[in-house]
Amino acid sequence: MMKKKTRGIFGGLVFLILIAFVSASWAADRDVVENPLLRNVRSAKPAVADEVIVDVGYVHSRVTNNTVLPGGTNEWTIVLGDDTSVLPSMTWLYPQIYANNLYLFFASLRVGKGQQLVHFSTDTSPGMETTSINTDVNAVSHLDTYFEISDNTPLVSPTDYIGIEAHARSYAWSETYRDDFIIHDYWFLNLNSTVLDSIFVALHADCDVSGAAGGSGLQGFWRDDLTDFYRDDDAKEYISYMYDSDNASIAGDDTGGKFLPKESTGYIGSRLLYCPPMQGEDEESVQAGHGWWDWNSDPGEDADWMQLMSDGLWLDPPPSPHDFRFLQKLGPFEIPPNDSIRVVLAFGIGEGLDGLRANLAWADSLFKLDWIGPSAPSAPVFTADPGDRVVDLTWEINAETSPDPATGVIDFEGYRVWRRTGATGSWTLLMECDVINDIGFNTGLVHSYSDTDVNNGFQYYYVVTAYDRGEPENGIESFESGRGAAIAVEPGLSSLTAGADRTGIHVVPNPFVKTSPAGFGFTPDVNNPSEERIQFVNLPEEAATVTVYSLTGDEIIVLEKPAIDRRVSWDLITKSTQKIVAGVYLFVVESDGLDEDFIGKFMVVR
Repeated sequence: MMKKKTRGIFGGLVFLILIAFVSASWAADRDVVENPLLRNVRSAKPAVADEVIVDVGYVHSRVTNNTVLPGGTNEWTIVLGDDTSVLPSMTWLYPQIYANNLYLFFASLRVGKGQQLVHFSTDTSPGMETTSINTDVNAVSHLDTYFEISDNTPLVSPTDYIGIEAHARSYAWSETYRDDFIIHDYWFLNLNSTVLDSIFVALHADCDVSGAAGGSGLQGFWRDDLTDFYRDDDAKEYISYMYDSDNASIAGDDTGGKFLPKESTGYIGSRLLYCPPMQGEDEESVQAGHGWWDWNSDPGEDADWMQLMSDGLWLDPPPSPHDFRFLQKLGPFEIPPNDSIRVVLAFGIGEGLDGLRANLAWADSLFKLDWIGPSAPSAPVFTADPGDRVVDLTWEINAETSPDPATGVIDFEGYRVWRRTGATGSWTLLMECDVINDIGFNTGLVHSYSDTDVNNGFQYYYVVTAYDRGEPENGIESFESGRGAAIAVEPGLSSLTAGADRTGIHVVPNPFVKTSPAGFGFTPDVNNPSEERIQFVNLPEEAATVTVYSLTGDEIIVLEKPAIDRRVSWDLITKSTQKIVAGVYLFVVESDGLDEDFIGKFMVVR
């Protein structure tokens, strides 16, 4: 099946003291019927296609119960990521300068028997649920997702029906040692009154390392990748992964990307955390094989998929880079009637193979210890209020009373305020305060901060984090809540400029020249690649329309400004999607807040 593409550190020391020994009872209790799976969830609930952006850590990705890809293809399977550039698809926020890089085209969790895949169908799912340990004591992570889906629908023909219902969960955290992966936890329920045998499960991942910012040459961010696996049978460590390699069509070695610093040095991969014994065997959590193919060999029919999933082969890495997919193979398994099996995978990114292994080792540790690990205090609930050349931040005290789930001790130590300019800037520490005790700076706590080192018209991102004392005596570092949930603000957007009563409505900068500040912090992306922007400022508080004309009276563009905002921006692209040429332009402001229309002019210099 051919397709057209539409786009494109080390995660902490392994927490050895937590995983030194795991009792035999742990393994025995994993592969059992999960009571919620026995619920009849296929009654008269409406079908709801939902999606959640998991964005609390450094890996952001789309999780959905919709089997239809945003690009329009119905995969009839559990989909991960987004095959367009619209939503995050294993975006890795390290390094921050390339925060928009996507490592995944899309992935899918496939289940099948014999020559037939399970055709999971969205209409069998009542929707998705989300929760967090900040709001629900029963939650596992900082962002849990949950949905149910099956093939029990008239949309699946009787000849294709297998009778499996999947209960899919994902877990993601914000602390530094567990913010580079998302864990996917699946239970598969046999809906039949007879045993299902020879059940195969596989994670298929079409990784493109990496777009949209990265990649060298034509189709470079997906045609220069390599795939491989890491296998340690004694340690039960199985990882299938992919990384950016050298594009032979480009002079020099562009392994890891074309920019300096490199933008695509991450390795993306999936580690098996748990699966039941293979049919007729007694050894748990064993991966059955690793496969790969290039885009020219995409399987089309169910039988083609099942051949790849069930062959038990561990393929050596391909001889040269290309547009590859990898397949992490599991099974065969047996599911007794009205019973279930469990499969748990950690999907993440790390700096090189060593970094990926270190990050996914944390995922393995968390699973073995029922998700209990050292944790940062709860992320502070905060607001960011932009004004004229100022952003005022305030935050609540919720972090100061949140106990560490691993110890039960309230070990809160202090706050940090972080800022970056635009979506791709680097984080800058603005302020740090801590409790007065025998460690740290002993500044005393504050719960507000005013950032006056800002310019109107620039976009800034802010986040307030909380950190704990750690346990140096036990080798446990201080943990800080994540920066994934930043708030974007633009100073001056709803404020008048200084001297507004004198300057009135006008354009900044005027004239606009190529050396003007880069669009006031405007960040180009795949939807709008422009790096230029002007602003019409001191507009009335009421809703307004700004129309730009050429000196000959031709309408260039119409801009709508909502109420409250006192500014509106323009990227210098006409309504015909052309960049405006040098010259003098007129603009007219119409609003109920004006006694009469305002007419002004500005100049563009190329």
